[in-house]
Amino acid sequence: MLKKILTSLWIITLAWPSFAQKEEEESIDTKTLAFGATTSNFTSLIGGVVVRSSTPVSVRKNKTVYRYLAIEAVNLKNPREYSRFTGFGPKFTIGKRNYLFSVRPEYGREYAVFQKTRDSNIGLSLIFAAGPSLGFLKPYYVRYEDNNAFVQFDPNIKGNIVGVGGILKNGFRGMKFTPGLHAKIAANIDINTFNDNVTGLEIGTTVESFFKKPEILASTFSDNPQTFVSVYLTLYFGNKSIVKKKDAGNGID
Repeated sequence: MLKKILTSLWIITLAWPSFAQKEEEESIDTKTLAFGATTSNFTSLIGGVVVRSSTPVSVRKNKTVYRYLAIEAVNLKNPREYSRFTGFGPKFTIGKRNYLFSVRPEYGREYAVFQKTRDSNIGLSLIFAAGPSLGFLKPYYVRYEDNNAFVQFDPNIKGNIVGVGGILKNGFRGMKFTPGLHAKIAANIDINTFNDNVTGLEIGTTVESFFKKPEILASTFSDNPQTFVSVYLTLYFGNKSIVKKKDAGNGID
C-alpha cells in the first residue's frame, strides 16, 4: 500500500509542472494597443488614422469583456464633392469652402464572441463605443488668375482658378471649431500573427452629428449634412501583452 501511495505521489510530482502551466495558460488574457488607417463612404481611400486599445475588465458567460478606448482623426467630405482640372495643371474641388476634420475620442466595451486560442488564429468581437466629436473647419485656399495671393474659395468671385493651396496651406489660420457627438457599432476581426504582434480589421458603422451644420461646400453648390452615417473599415497593427485573470467570475486584474 505504501509503495502504491509513494508511486502515485511521484507521478503527481512529475506531472505537476504541466498541470500548473496549463492552469496558468487558461487563466491569462491579453490587452492590445494598436495603430491603423481608416476609410469610409464620407472620406477618401485613406480617410484618417486611429489609435485603439482593448483591456480585459471582466468575464461574461465565459467570454472576456474588454474596455475599449480609441481616438480617431478623419477628414470628412460632402458626398457631392467632385474635382476638375483648373486648366493650368492642378485639380480643385468645385464649390469647396472648408475641409472638415473630426477628432473622435471614444469609450466603450468590446465583447468577445470567438476568442483566439493556440489552435485558432482568428478572434471575433463586437464593439459598442461613443464619445464627443471635435470638428475643425479649415479654409480651402485657391488662387485666382488676377491675384497672386491664396484666399478661401468664394462663390461670388467669378475669376478663373489657377492654383490650389493644399491641405496645409496657411497652417491653422482661419480654422473654426464645431463640436458634436458620435457613436459606433462594429465587428472586430483579430488575426494572430507572430509572437506579440497583432493585426486586425474593424468593420462597422458610425453615426456622427454636429451641433451646427458644417460648411464644407458653398450653399450655392450643395447642402451640407449635419449628421454623417458612415460605413467604415479600419486596418490596424499593434502589440499585445499578457494580463492575468483574477477570477473568471468576478473580473480581471
